[in-house]
Amino acid sequence: MITVGIYIKNLFTLQYDRVELFNDEKISVTSSIQNINDIGKTYTDFSQTFTVPATKNNNKIFKHWYENSLDNSFSTLIKSDAYIELDTIPFRSGKIQLESCDIKNSQAQSYSITFIGNLGNLKDKFAGLLLKNLDTTNYDFLYSADIVKNKVVTTAASADIMFPLISSNRYWNYGAGGVNDISLIANPIRYNELFPAIRLKTIFNIIEDEFNVNLQGTTENPSDFLTDARFTNAYLYLKNADSFSLKSSPNLITWDAKTTANYFDINLTNDTWRSTITNETLTADDFVGQFAFIRLYFTVAGLSYSLVTYKNGVEILRQSFITVSDSGKIYLANNFNTTDIYSVSIVANEPVTFDADLLLETQFDDPESGPYVVSDDATKNTNQTTLVAKLSIKDYFPEIKIEDFFSGVLKMFNLTCFSSDGTNYTIDTLENYYNLGNIINLTEYIKTDTTNLTRVKTYKKINFLYEKSESLVNVGFNSNNAVEYGSLLYNTNADGEEYSIKLPFEDLNFNNLKDKLQVGYTLKTDLQKYIPKPIILYDYNPATLTALTATTFYFSNATSGNGTAHTAYKAFGQELLTSGITYSLNFPAQQSTLTNQVIDNSLYQTYYSNYIGNVFNYRARLIKVSAILPISILTSLKLNNRIIIRDKRYIINSFTTDLTTGEASFELLTDFRTL
Repeated sequence: MITVGIYIKNLFTLQYDRVELFNDEKISVTSSIQNINDIGKTYTDFSQTFTVPATKNNNKIFKHWYENSLDNSFSTLIKSDAYIELDTIPFRSGKIQLESCDIKNSQAQSYSITFIGNLGNLKDKFAGLLLKNLDTTNYDFLYSADIVKNKVVTTAASADIMFPLISSNRYWNYGAGGVNDISLIANPIRYNELFPAIRLKTIFNIIEDEFNVNLQGTTENPSDFLTDARFTNAYLYLKNADSFSLKSSPNLITWDAKTTANYFDINLTNDTWRSTITNETLTADDFVGQFAFIRLYFTVAGLSYSLVTYKNGVEILRQSFITVSDSGKIYLANNFNTTDIYSVSIVANEPVTFDADLLLETQFDDPESGPYVVSDDATKNTNQTTLVAKLSIKDYFPEIKIEDFFSGVLKMFNLTCFSSDGTNYTIDTLENYYNLGNIINLTEYIKTDTTNLTRVKTYKKINFLYEKSESLVNVGFNSNNAVEYGSLLYNTNADGEEYSIKLPFEDLNFNNLKDKLQVGYTLKTDLQKYIPKPIILYDYNPATLTALTATTFYFSNATSGNGTAHTAYKAFGQELLTSGITYSLNFPAQQSTLTNQVIDNSLYQTYYSNYIGNVFNYRARLIKVSAILPISILTSLKLNNRIIIRDKRYIINSFTTDLTTGEASFELLTDFRTL
């Protein structure tokens, strides 16, 4: 019999407390990374719900959860960090969810709990937040007409932020005449027509910063694909409005001095404030309320700016104004308590210089003497100038949840994601993951009387789908081909139902105007603007500009006037040229809009064909066997291990471990990959 140890983190002491277990309770954990019954998902460890006794020790751990009158009860709103040991050897780490408690004769008898692996922990961290909720301050960048122009037609090497030639305003053409003809000097592509795009890798870095996780893997299990050119040169198009307008990063207003400290504490180091009002004052008959105001003195009038109020680092109010020599009192916030921290920032698309007063008022209304105000003030005596306009990335993110974006990227490249500690996550292609697994012979541990051989579940068609696009070019493609551009309807020549793997992204079909000059349109067939679903793009040639042959187009770093002629540019679209090989973001092999060559290295061929080919091989079998494994194997077995049983090799589809007996029930798939 194996000694099982389950430990739950105490949120107050930050120590792990050991849970007492029933002697005869069966505890089983199921492990899977990719399951042929649902090939579009990445899985994590999970357990069947099991019970633990309501002992004095466990009641302390779960803080007498059955008694809801207690204020410090164990929370079931969030899962608790936990890990499992087998004979003191680490087995799995993850989260524990308290499900229920059984009561008999007014006494707690047992608790029901569930163990969930670390991939579920990552989803919990994302907590339903959107990409636009991420803090991108460290990645916001200086924006100007010249910078945009350089990124499009001058600088050879690509950066984290680029500007693809995608029109949201005009139906650009080449040689057809009229105001949209970019071959004419008077009708150039203008810098302010373009929305930015950001590397997927940079978004992953932002996610790491936000949630204090590492997605680069470990020394033993590095995230190799995250350094692969096929990932580092993929970009998310940042468009969430009909037309581009500059949204700058906020500049924190700093304070030089404070005058009093009555009912507020002003921190000159962090440029924040909080209320220090006592309950006695709050409940006094003459107390009215507390209010924060600001007064600004600008050196130049007539410029646009906004003020942003933050509460505990979260924006709660944004107001827009025009600079004047004296703004008068501007309201910032009210209804303070002693724990919340406030600050104020200014946003301007061009430098503005100002002094300022922070006016924190505690207002009273005495029944005899009438209203009066007690002030706590801070001043900005030396001119503060906002920085050169920085483009605020978060304000351009498309409307998508972080978890949907993250899982969409995993599906796009058929990536797997796993972690042993809930902090360091390894992300890699499924095929590379299997290739790195060891081969383990389990023949001697197999219970020969429990073998079950079944056929692999089949599908007659597997659909690899993008979201429907409203772009006029995509609509035309769909009309001619009866399928969305970039999507693949894969016939398996097998029986069964249909299965779909759908990405939360739109696949924009570019238009080759002439030579290798291609552009995209977020315009409908009636040439009206639209806001697309999130779009993933490839930078065609990250190291250099794409040269045009006897083709000249015009680009301008001004909002009016003539453009300058160019015969090279940074080409974006659905394909990447790296090390002499072209890869596509389309699922099927399709003709390149840039080179007119058919690109065979599609998403399906590059990332899915081996796995699908192995699953739907006519010799494929799904075998179910049981084994009694020693602790050394049980605690070291990985889901990418190739399993040898007698003379045949398998990959693990899933396995369930009875932790108390060491019996593992395997579901294995025959493996025909070349070693």
